[in-house]
Amino acid sequence: MNRAFGLLLAPALIAAALAGCAASPPVNYYTLLTPETAAPSAPRDGRPAYLLEVLPVTVPSQADQPQIMMRQSDGAVSAYYSDRWTAPLPDEIRGALAYNLVRDLGVLDVQTLSAPSDAAVWRVQVDVQRFDAAAGGSAVLDATWRVRPVNLQGRGLLCRSVIRMPLGGSSPGSAVAAQQRATVALAATIASAIRSGGAQATAADTAVQLQGCTNA
Repeated sequence: MNRAFGLLLAPALIAAALAGCAASPPVNYYTLLTPETAAPSAPRDGRPAYLLEVLPVTVPSQADQPQIMMRQSDGAVSAYYSDRWTAPLPDEIRGALAYNLVRDLGVLDVQTLSAPSDAAVWRVQVDVQRFDAAAGGSAVLDATWRVRPVNLQGRGLLCRSVIRMPLGGSSPGSAVAAQQRATVALAATIASAIRSGGAQATAADTAVQLQGCTNA
């Protein structure tokens, strides 16, 4: 009897499981890369004067999650399991920064290649201190970063940038859009330091607060 009952019940359980899977919401994937809006800068003679090396980015463990994380009005942080990054967050940030620096400066990024030992390189290192967003509030990108010349004239510069971008909504998509804008502003600020030969950095947006820049 028990075996017969189990055989009768099994199809019903399978059908229920399949119905549950069918009811699961689709997963949305997001990236920090922004759509291409303008042609990249290019050196006058078609050859860059230096190469760019953006090192792997460090991110706080609480922010380094595959899901989009958002702070709520009561202070709790919610994970949106149906809204995820296309790659690990450190890779997303590093890729977006490199993409925008290449476009701003018109140079080549060689992080995944072996540059010649005597190549002129600007090396970029970024340590993210805070990366979060508040529903209906602002996204915050707080990062300490360093640019350093290798085999070319210039000075190393160490800065901290705190960037706040309004969300304009409470959805995961609005949080991603705000962090995209923050990442673009951070890249443009870092680019200004490279253009100056490490002498100074200029905030690329009114949302950027530059703190404690020093030659290092």
